[in-house]
Amino acid sequence: MSDTSDRADLSEVPTSTLERLRDALAQRRVSTPITRAGLLAFGIKHQLEALEAALTGHSALACLSVLDVTLAERAAAARPSPELVWTGPERTNAHARDTAVVLRALFESARHQVILAGFSFERGSHVLQPLHETMQARNLDVRMFVHIEQAQKPLDDPHAYGEAQIAAFLQSAWPFGNPRPRVYYDQRAISPGPPWSSLHAKCVVVDGERAFVTSANFSLRAQEHNIEAGVLLHDAAFARHLAQQWMGLIDSGWVREGCAVVMGARTPRSG
Repeated sequence: MSDTSDRADLSEVPTSTLERLRDALAQRRVSTPITRAGLLAFGIKHQLEALEAALTGHSALACLSVLDVTLAERAAAARPSPELVWTGPERTNAHARDTAVVLRALFESARHQVILAGFSFERGSHVLQPLHETMQARNLDVRMFVHIEQAQKPLDDPHAYGEAQIAAFLQSAWPFGNPRPRVYYDQRAISPGPPWSSLHAKCVVVDGERAFVTSANFSLRAQEHNIEAGVLLHDAAFARHLAQQWMGLIDSGWVREGCAVVMGARTPRSG
């Protein structure tokens, strides 16, 4: 038998073969230690030397670990690379994608859920119109987390202040009417500081599959005129994690859903 250093590695073994073998080991349909005879009996006829070199002499748990790491690396390699997203002047041969174009594409491609967080929505109806159009076409769950100015002094009715702020936001940034997003604000904003705080994040998560994190506000100026930088990630694990961070604020009560009356309609409140 030739030295193992001369053998092929797992890079030559098809992913489907590794997945089959991994499942068979987990279900004890292939026993360890791995042998060529055992692999042949399981129906694997190719890349035997590579599999022997990587797995022979190891316990079932160790073999599963090797296969899991290999499969995870392949999944990561198959994932599209992060994309630079940019607003503003740039050299003629730059490869960054335009912020407004990326945001519109994300809104138009949504199938199930959009989570959006932003600080400023000045002239935001221009930016959010594609999202409203997609909501009209599909039954989307849209959650928006927006900044409201923190109270400067103690309020007789703090929640009424929050409602008024959300009403003003919807009047300005969402003049389209129904369907409407569910809009949340930081509950700390209805109590005067110090400490002072802002909902300063700017990001979008679509369908738990894609995440866009950017310096750009959801304003016409930020989308078309400022210098802004962001990243678009086609990474479901990261997108789900980011979505869970925002939804966790709802579950924990850190944010409150606005129920503002706007143009004769009322946005629903959860719970």
